[in-house]
Amino acid sequence: MGVSFDTLLPVVRPLNRAADHEIELVARRMRETLVDVLGRERGESMYSLEWLRDRVRWHLDAEACKGDVLLAEHAGNIVGHTIVRVDLDDSARQIGLFSTFWVEPTSRRRGIAEALLRSGEAWLAEQGMTTVCTNTAESNTRLLSLLEKHGYTLAFRAAEVSMVQMTKQLTG
Repeated sequence: MGVSFDTLLPVVRPLNRAADHEIELVARRMRETLVDVLGRERGESMYSLEWLRDRVRWHLDAEACKGDVLLAEHAGNIVGHTIVRVDLDDSARQIGLFSTFWVEPTSRRRGIAEALLRSGEAWLAEQGMTTVCTNTAESNTRLLSLLEKHGYTLAFRAAEVSMVQMTKQLTG
């Protein structure tokens, strides 16, 4: 008898910085996230794929950014990712930032986003961050539900652009 997917947690690992195909995959899935949350027209028009590839590389460039891209794998397939970095808040204090989450639609509701969230929080805690946050569209109910389930609270709402910031204090 085989083991079902639902009983296996994904392996979360850093993106291989030398693997152009992984960078390409994350850039394309960043675009898919925008389309999923904002709609096709707005999501595809916000950023070119070249800009998104450069943005992934920027997160991996230690001289430009203190960040990383974490991939979730299951059965040899990359089924999700999150991008994390140390950033500055409005008061110029360092905070941990999740800049994006993505899970393959056929792999959703199987603990992948939760594994990415926990791994990202651990990475940010290793960087000395005690406050973590993310910004997302108010319509991104799946992500908002996940964040609330894990102790994130609304820190800021920009009603004019339908965006919210969710934040959490990490404990040791």
